[in-house]
Amino acid sequence: MKKEYHSRLERKKQRKKRLFVVLIFLLLLITLSTFFVIMLQPHETKEKRKEEKPQEPKEINQEFSLIAVGDALIHDGVYNDANTGKKGSDGYATYSFSKMFPYIKEVIKDYDLKFYNQETIIGGKQLGVSSYPRFNSPDEIGLDMINTGFNLVNLATNHTLDKGEKAILYSRNFWNKQNVYAVGSYSSPQERDNVVIKNQNGITYSLLGYTVSTNGIPVPEGKDYLINVYNQEKVKQDIEKVRDKVDVLIVSMHWGTEYTNVPTEEQRKIASYLSSLGVDVIIGHHPHVIQPIEFVNNTLVIYSLGNFISAQDGNNKRVGMIAAFKIHKKEKGEEKVITIEDVKGDLLWTYHKGYRQFKVIPFSKLNRDLLSDYQAIYKEYSEIINKTKDSRIQTGFIK
Repeated sequence: MKKEYHSRLERKKQRKKRLFVVLIFLLLLITLSTFFVIMLQPHETKEKRKEEKPQEPKEINQEFSLIAVGDALIHDGVYNDANTGKKGSDGYATYSFSKMFPYIKEVIKDYDLKFYNQETIIGGKQLGVSSYPRFNSPDEIGLDMINTGFNLVNLATNHTLDKGEKAILYSRNFWNKQNVYAVGSYSSPQERDNVVIKNQNGITYSLLGYTVSTNGIPVPEGKDYLINVYNQEKVKQDIEKVRDKVDVLIVSMHWGTEYTNVPTEEQRKIASYLSSLGVDVIIGHHPHVIQPIEFVNNTLVIYSLGNFISAQDGNNKRVGMIAAFKIHKKEKGEEKVITIEDVKGDLLWTYHKGYRQFKVIPFSKLNRDLLSDYQAIYKEYSEIINKTKDSRIQTGFIK
């Protein structure tokens, strides 16, 4: 009996011992598990933080190029030379101006945007094609300029009202059918006030156009949309509507005094005012002669490109300018920087022989047979382009 008691007691002790060992093992297991959890936790946090850390924004660089010429001033000498001698299905004479621009087509072909000033209104042949002082130009000059490559057009000039409202409505309808961005003259208040934003190579831009003169011809009452006459308050409103919506804002200005190579005080005041409103580029025309290219604050100002094609006499009126630049946008995250680069200016010559065989020729393509003193003329007029000797502006680039 005593022996059986001792046996039970021994078994009980063994159970307690095993239970103790199991408890010790479990405690050790819990301790080790806790230790490993603690040890692993910082590592997992670091990995998580590494995954969640925002990546450095990628820098994006985008660019477009723009080239510009001046006034398409279509005198009778020019359109008579373009007359094909044939009539169209409408019974009116037909014209071909493309033969005047083969050199220009080659020069501008690689640029993204190509600007010119349509000095004389395209008002419909039904009103009669006409020359100075009240111009009306045939459709073909617009079509052939587009065929040459131009896709930005200013319509606000001192000759826009030459043939009245009917011609302006015809003009606007004509340009609306073309794949171009034409500004400065409209067929309704809604069309005029519509904010047009274009995108070129990932850079958004808008073009606005104004003239300071209508040659004394009054704008029809209540129809100021027919032509954008420069007015500080109206211009300010136009710019404020679009400035924050685009990367680049370009303004076309028909301004200045005819036949002077020096910008007027009014031109300089307008340039300064437009610059203060955030305009990036001002493209100027009207004087029919060239004027300098300058920077006003951060605004590129081309004061006057002179004539592109006309029948005006005199070296100063037959020498035109062709100007080009690049718009560069650097974007990194929310930071955006717009710069104007590679600003260049060179000269063109309107050639004709007794008001026949009109051609617009870069000076680099001239010779003594075409213009006997072309080298001296080039030296004289090329010095006008960069009067301020700004290192950002180059002279002579067309080959």
